[in-house]
Amino acid sequence: MMQLVLSEFQDQLMRGLAHRMNNILSLFHGYLGLLMDDQKLNPVMKEGLTRVSDGAREASDLMERINSITRPASSLPREMAPADLFRQLAPTLDRLQTPRVKLGVECPEGLPAVCVDISRMKLAVVELVRNACEAAHSKVTVRVSAEPGAEQPELFPSGGSISNGERVKIEIIDDGPGIRPSDATRIFEPFFSTKKKNHAAGLGLAVALGCAQEFGGALRHRSSKAGTTFDLTLPARAQRQLKAVA
Repeated sequence: MMQLVLSEFQDQLMRGLAHRMNNILSLFHGYLGLLMDDQKLNPVMKEGLTRVSDGAREASDLMERINSITRPASSLPREMAPADLFRQLAPTLDRLQTPRVKLGVECPEGLPAVCVDISRMKLAVVELVRNACEAAHSKVTVRVSAEPGAEQPELFPSGGSISNGERVKIEIIDDGPGIRPSDATRIFEPFFSTKKKNHAAGLGLAVALGCAQEFGGALRHRSSKAGTTFDLTLPARAQRQLKAVA
């Protein structure tokens, strides 16, 4: 079982680092913008500055994702119907689709509400869907449902556990090559990645796990050569008792 546990000192350190780095990177963005507006700039110099700007943008995104792993300084959980959550997410999820990968979302009305910080919950879902889209051959399905609280057998090590009682389950299913058994125990580790892309941060699943656990939920996966499914489960409203967030 993978459990993200951060001390208060680590939380403060990571939030402070992200804040300071973002201040520094904002200087990069500002001055690079001024330099690239110069009409006399030669093409070679402009290409170099563009690459530096792209790197600064990736660094900003990386610091934001690192900061999202920590326990937020302020969190505002409130009850929300899953269908409302996915209506708000629709524009962002649409942007994750590519000509190669088709994304389908199934979220019926009338499911029990969950009690979450909406921005954190959106972040968790987006990270999981992005991860699935990058792994998929042609399609990704997001299926949301409610189910009783009986524990299911685990095919691979999981991220956290959840108490009995009705729960809401968000399944993210891709038709990619699956997760190798040798990698299954490491996929939730921050910075661990099997992607060949140079800019792969290896933070998406760690971010999603941290968000799920923050609201009393769990993140589990099962995989084969035919694809991978991640189950993000949250206690339904009747079973959720809010904990104060420091």
